[in-house]
Amino acid sequence: MSPWHLLGCVTLMNLFGAGLAWALADDLVTPAAQGEAGRLALSAAALLTACQAAMCLLKPDRLAHALLLRAGLVLSLVWFFVCGILPLWWMDEVDLPVKWFVLLSLAVAGGAGAFLGARRFHARWLAFGEEALARHYDREQGLLDWDALTRQLAKRANARAPSLDRTRVAVTAAAVVFLLVAPGYVFGAAAAAVIAWGGLIAPGLGWSAALIGATLAQAAAVRRLQRRDGVLLAVLPQGMPRKRSRQGQRRR
Repeated sequence: MSPWHLLGCVTLMNLFGAGLAWALADDLVTPAAQGEAGRLALSAAALLTACQAAMCLLKPDRLAHALLLRAGLVLSLVWFFVCGILPLWWMDEVDLPVKWFVLLSLAVAGGAGAFLGARRFHARWLAFGEEALARHYDREQGLLDWDALTRQLAKRANARAPSLDRTRVAVTAAAVVFLLVAPGYVFGAAAAAVIAWGGLIAPGLGWSAALIGATLAQAAAVRRLQRRDGVLLAVLPQGMPRKRSRQGQRRR
């Protein structure tokens, strides 16, 4: 799918997120506040779409630029989850400190997700990168099947990753339930509902941010590889890269 087709899809997601924020505000705030929240969400969606469209013009045929574009498009997922909590700021029943607590918690979840996503890819690259390059990279022709390479990295890393035992899964689930229920005994009912609401949104926000972090780490790895080998890697055509790369490896 071309970058412009992807842009069309994420534009719909951006608008859907703005519509979600407006619809949620319908039952939570006054009509005037709902209109203000809707206008803000729609303006932010338009700005995000304009930035993503600008990224589509930055030579999407270059591999590093294509990876940066992927990260930019995933911002639509982040925006969708943000829209799920946006009406919070117009709820008079919730005190300002609680609103800031939820905002900072979601910011931490997003930042931690991006950091862990980048760190996970970097660890895989250090452990299995050279092995994957030997199979999917032809330096002489400047061919690199990046998607196949990342699939191999994930497969090798998952094969060596220890599985979670049932005890740790149970403890994690209990901790999540506690974090969602406990605020009700400290704050009022409305504040507890908002904190629980934010707790449900945080995993999706963190997961989306992890995708962005991993993709940015991939773009950085491609740029380092280009500087090291003095090549300029392009996005390879569908159906051809794996076959041509293997031919290059046989010639060497």
